[in-house]
Amino acid sequence: MPKSRFVHFDFALSHVLSDILERGITRIVISYDIACKYHINFHKRLANQNWPLMTPDQRETLKTMKLIWLVPKFHLASHIEGCADKFSFNWTPNIGRTCGEIVETNWASLNLLAASTREMSEGHRKDTLTDAKIDTNWRKATNEGKSMV
Repeated sequence: MPKSRFVHFDFALSHVLSDILERGITRIVISYDIACKYHINFHKRLANQNWPLMTPDQRETLKTMKLIWLVPKFHLASHIEGCADKFSFNWTPNIGRTCGEIVETNWASLNLLAASTREMSEGHRKDTLTDAKIDTNWRKATNEGKSMV
């Protein structure tokens, strides 16, 4: 059987979903640049015999949940016309004006740390990046009020 093109994201998402399953949440919105293609065989990939990512019980519970697959607004503009309606944040109930891109906006500033952190030990690099993310989140949270005036 050929290796999945999405094996890395499958692994990460399945672990996040495994934690969510125990919390009784019934609706999950997943924002991914290529959600329109990724979601197609998602449940089959989770059940793959060569690399099962969830237990059979977890997969059954997941099937009872409503997974909503959306493409972030910036990325949606480059997709085919059919994606715009089906995978848009704009037309999804209780989502509306969310852009779905906020996770990626941190990368530009974090990329600047690459030269500084590449020769650090793993622990030091992790601490430095964690501090940078905390600082970015703090600045965003403390400046939100200014943008609403």
